[in-house]
Amino acid sequence: MPFLMFDSDPYMVVSDDGQLYWIYDAYTVSSKFPYSQPMGNGMNYIRNSVKVTINAYDGSMKFYIADREDPVIRTISKIFPGTLQSLSEMPADLKRHIRYPLDIFSIQTHMYSTYHMEDPQMFYNKEDSGRYRSWEQAQKQRLWESYYTIMKLPEEKKEEFILMLPFNPKKKDNLSAWMVARSDGEYYGRLLVYRFPKDRLVYGRNRSLPG
Repeated sequence: MPFLMFDSDPYMVVSDDGQLYWIYDAYTVSSKFPYSQPMGNGMNYIRNSVKVTINAYDGSMKFYIADREDPVIRTISKIFPGTLQSLSEMPADLKRHIRYPLDIFSIQTHMYSTYHMEDPQMFYNKEDSGRYRSWEQAQKQRLWESYYTIMKLPEEKKEEFILMLPFNPKKKDNLSAWMVARSDGEYYGRLLVYRFPKDRLVYGRNRSLPG
């Protein structure tokens, strides 16, 4: 599948009959999308349109369309009929393990750190420009990475599997917001942002991290 870009974090799961499978997220990408800010390598369009399962014993692979709203993957499916299956055809015991992919979340959080500002003057002056939360380690500033965890979100009734990243303002230690990508059931793919009030100091640096 040379026309797809693959996520950097494939993960292994166990099916109900005890077999091991790798689940791999794949993206359709482009550098030609109009009026869109480029990221690395000039890319300015990305969709997580394909989920891949790989049998760890025999290496057999299956490709499932995860985003039918993506015109690129619909076109690829017409060019290579039968290559891509509907996500509804993925076995239920594997589908339960689908999670929101890491690489596209990193791009989304990076973009949000600038484009969350809705006031034109504030945006122009970058007055409220957030960035990835960082900490000092070995006398160097390191970027806080997105991470998977299980927690109960505010106003929810039970714990769920999420991918999250905290934000803090530039050159400050207070926690300004955190973004969450949900993965469980009907909530899969929903992004939430929790903002902390500006008139209260919520400290956002963990000094207990190993140095």
